[in-house]
Amino acid sequence: MRTLLFKALMASGSCLAAASLAGAAPAEVVILETPVAFGTHVPGLGTPARELAKLLDERSEGSLQLDLKEPGDGTAPFEILDKVSDGKVDAGFATAGYWAAKLPAASLFGGYPFGPNAKEYQDWFNRGHGRALYQEMYDQAKVKVHVVPCAFGGAEAGGWFAKEVNSVDDLDGLRMRIFGLGARVMMQLGAVPVLVPGSRIADAFEEGKIDAAEAYTPVVDRTNGLQDAAKILYQPGWNQPATVFEFLVNQDRWDALGPERQSLIESTCGELLQRTLSESSNLQAAALTAFSNEDGVRILEFPDDIQEALREGWEEVAEEEGVRDYLFKEVHEDIEAFRSGDDDTAQAGNGAGKGDGPSGGVNAEATIPPPPPPGEATPAGP
Repeated sequence: MRTLLFKALMASGSCLAAASLAGAAPAEVVILETPVAFGTHVPGLGTPARELAKLLDERSEGSLQLDLKEPGDGTAPFEILDKVSDGKVDAGFATAGYWAAKLPAASLFGGYPFGPNAKEYQDWFNRGHGRALYQEMYDQAKVKVHVVPCAFGGAEAGGWFAKEVNSVDDLDGLRMRIFGLGARVMMQLGAVPVLVPGSRIADAFEEGKIDAAEAYTPVVDRTNGLQDAAKILYQPGWNQPATVFEFLVNQDRWDALGPERQSLIESTCGELLQRTLSESSNLQAAALTAFSNEDGVRILEFPDDIQEALREGWEEVAEEEGVRDYLFKEVHEDIEAFRSGDDDTAQAGNGAGKGDGPSGGVNAEATIPPPPPPGEATPAGP
C-alpha cells in the first residue's frame, strides 16, 4: 500500500513543471484560508509562505489564492494542524515539529538532532520513501490533511552561551533555553531546560535566568538582537541541521481542487524547496559573518567530547522514542538507511550519502519537556 501511495505522490509531483496554468485555469477563483506558523516578515522562516502565495496567484492567473493569516490572527501556530484537519481553515503553512506531542514521528519530518541537512531531506522526499511516510503519518493518525513539503528554513545555530564550555562537565547544571528532543539530549548531559519565549531570550540572558539558549536560525537570531545579549555562539548546529516547512491542505478541500490545481501546488512547492535550499544557506552564512565582523560575537566550535556526548545522548533518546512509538522507529530507520546508502532507493539514485551533511559528523521528554510557550513560533521581528 505504501508503494502505491509513494508512486501516486511522485506522479502527482512530476506531472506538471513549474509553469503557468495560463489558458487552462478554471474560471472559478479558489481562495484557501491559510494560517502560518511564522510572521511573513521573518527572514527565511516566514517569507517562504508569502512567496508560495505569490507564485500560486501568478501561475494560476488569480484562480488559486492563499489568504495568509499571520500568527495570532485567529489561529495560534500550535492550532494549525487540528484546524486544517477539522476544516475550520482550508490550509496551513508550518513545520511538523509543532505536532510532536501528538505525533512523535512528526519531529523527524521537520528537523531533528543530528538529522538530515536540507539536501538530504530533498533527496529522501524525491527518491526515497519520505513523501509516502510523511502522508502515512497523518493518515494513520486519522488527521484529514494532504501534506506537501514546501520550503527549507535553514539550520539552527548550535547555541548562544554566556561563557565558554570546555568539556561535558561544564554542561552539568547549565540552564539552557531549549525544548523538544534537543532538550532531552541536553538533560542527559546534566543541563536544565528552561522555557523562555523567543521574544524574551535576550531579557532572560540579561536577567541571569539562563546560561545558554538554542533559538532560531542565525539570521533570525540576529534580527532578534541576541548578539547584544550574549557574545559566544557555538557551532555546529546539532539540534536541527535543517528546518522543513509543510503546506497542509484539508483532505476534502484538496480532493475538490482537482488535478490541475493539485499539480500546481506540488510543482510550486517542489520549486520552493530547491530555491530555499540555497537561499537559506546564504542567509545563515551572511548572518554568521555579520556576527563575527560587526557584532563582536565569538563563534566557537563545540569541543570533541561535547560533540561525542551530544551524539550519544541523541542515540539514546531516539531509541527511547522508537520504543514509545513504532512509526517514529520506522521513519528514523528509513531516513538513516537512505542517508547511509543502505536503502535500496538511495542506492538506485546514488543516495543522499553522507556527503557534507551531518550524517558524517555534526553539521551546521526521562521527563519530557513541554512544548514552547504560546506565541513561541512568532519570533520578534523588525
